[in-house]
Amino acid sequence: MQADAAPRSLDESMEPDRGPGKRPAARGTAFYPRKRANRACQVCRARKTKCDNRKPACSYCVKVGAICNQSATDLSSFDPASIRILDRLDELENLIKNERRTPGPAPPLNQSFGSPDLRNRVLHPNQTSSQAASIDDFDNIPLRSILPEKVESLLAWSVFAEDGSQPSPFTDLGSPGPMFFDTPSNRSNDGLLDLETQFKALLDNFFFHVHCKNPIFDEPATRRLVNNVMLGGIDWSSESCLALLILALGRIARPLGPSLDTGPGTQAFVEARTLFNAAQKRIGAVLCQTDIIGAQCLFLSGVYMMCVFRPFQAWRFFSDALAACQILPFLQKAHKVSHSEAGSSAEPEALGTCETQAQAIYWSSWKSEREMRADLVLPDFSMPHSTSVLYPPFFPTPPPASQSADTVDLERQRASWLFYLAEISLRRLSSRVCDEIMQLHRSSATTGAFLDDLAALTPLYESQAQQWAESLPPELSIAEPPGEDHICKYVLRGHFINFFETIYWPFVMAHLGCLEAELPSPSHCQSLATKGLYYHIRRMYMNEPGFLHRHHGTYPMIRGCIRSALVLVAAGLLGSDLPLGWHDATSNVIQLLESWGEEVPEFLRWKVFIGQSLFQVNTPIS
Repeated sequence: MQADAAPRSLDESMEPDRGPGKRPAARGTAFYPRKRANRACQVCRARKTKCDNRKPACSYCVKVGAICNQSATDLSSFDPASIRILDRLDELENLIKNERRTPGPAPPLNQSFGSPDLRNRVLHPNQTSSQAASIDDFDNIPLRSILPEKVESLLAWSVFAEDGSQPSPFTDLGSPGPMFFDTPSNRSNDGLLDLETQFKALLDNFFFHVHCKNPIFDEPATRRLVNNVMLGGIDWSSESCLALLILALGRIARPLGPSLDTGPGTQAFVEARTLFNAAQKRIGAVLCQTDIIGAQCLFLSGVYMMCVFRPFQAWRFFSDALAACQILPFLQKAHKVSHSEAGSSAEPEALGTCETQAQAIYWSSWKSEREMRADLVLPDFSMPHSTSVLYPPFFPTPPPASQSADTVDLERQRASWLFYLAEISLRRLSSRVCDEIMQLHRSSATTGAFLDDLAALTPLYESQAQQWAESLPPELSIAEPPGEDHICKYVLRGHFINFFETIYWPFVMAHLGCLEAELPSPSHCQSLATKGLYYHIRRMYMNEPGFLHRHHGTYPMIRGCIRSALVLVAAGLLGSDLPLGWHDATSNVIQLLESWGEEVPEFLRWKVFIGQSLFQVNTPIS
């Protein structure tokens, strides 16, 4: 098989290809050639194995019954900044394939995030991943879990439940609330009458603070749609359903920071709820449609449910949105291309606006459903890190620049798509690393061998994450202290920390398992566990600016902080050395849970539980 072409730099990608038969694709003032197709099919590329390129399907795809897609990906509508992000992802894939898996120095922990003040509050652990000590004598190290767990399952940890009095992992701690809310506005549309004077401001709020994280719409066309609905009157059509959902989210969306004026009982909350309920009365109109608007309505319904802390209902909407995407034309076309005649030299067609939106809603639905499934207690579904949940092999394609938009709007839309692609590339990297860790564990004869091999791979994973951070465009860079982060940089910092929690999780569990079983912990395993505990503290401090900010990522952020608090408290109860700052960070999480407790009763139960456990760490029983 011919090796993959080396990734092109940003400067190279802007040079026109002058070869015979080649023609550069233009977008604005940027020019860059189309990339030729890689020889391996997408399945074999994802597995990092050799592909025999048989037509119409390679041998492996025929063997497992997979769709063999050997078509090229059309990058003609990407701008250079987007190409750079994709090139960096290619580099990460090539690292996994070609780099020797030898230990090396880890990137500095204070790089890419953190203010000097925070760095003083938290002690930096050893920066290296030393491989001097072998763990051949530690083959029976207790290992509670391989990848981060749901917070409910941590309750079954013996350190928390020695007397068996604590709740089981599948209690109603996350009981879903009602889908609709009993208010007078459910029986009347009176609350919608003053929208004629407000909807333009709500539209701006939606595009400035919601759409920037999931740019699934063509903004000018969507503004026209909402404007037409408002001028023509709200009816029972799918267009009215979509307009009402956009306005509902626009009513409660706020810039990064405390969203104290959007809580239950406030005017913003009540009006947003009225709009959402009115949309749900019309949601049936979209369920039998085969166009994109149905998937968009279902996805936005899930986003709203996340904003009001109804995670189970949100997951249902995201699942329905993902199902609705399966019959979108671009997926049908992709299936046809994968079975097209062998040897076709025709260049792929440029995607239209409708198809770029279809790719975006597909990706947003996919990643949102996976994120919620991994966090909810859904015992009838597959494990969140199984090989069946790897992300799609293609990137969503950014839309061409609108000729009618002004400069400010163009910059904002460009920044939204850069964030979207950056977030997706990190999610794909994390998904692939999770899959590799699981496969490594399954193939290892003993726990000791698994930890030894994973310790050798950890510097590689650290390096890949650091390369991702360095590839970010200036407006999304996380190399500087947080300062005045906007919401997109704030989200990327959080995902960056999540990645490090994942790769260090087995070492934290092994170290704490050894303490629990009164076994000696291998030195380098203990060093990596200390780094893992450090990142749990980092998560709490880095998320603090958004503790009181209402958006559809608030609930997962709080759950992640709960998990970090539980791990740190468990380490304290087991007598582990903890990095400086852990107590203050855990106390901050308790305050966070109290702040949202009136709206989400389960958070009050977590507050009490973590507070009692923290007290036991401070006052050990003799």
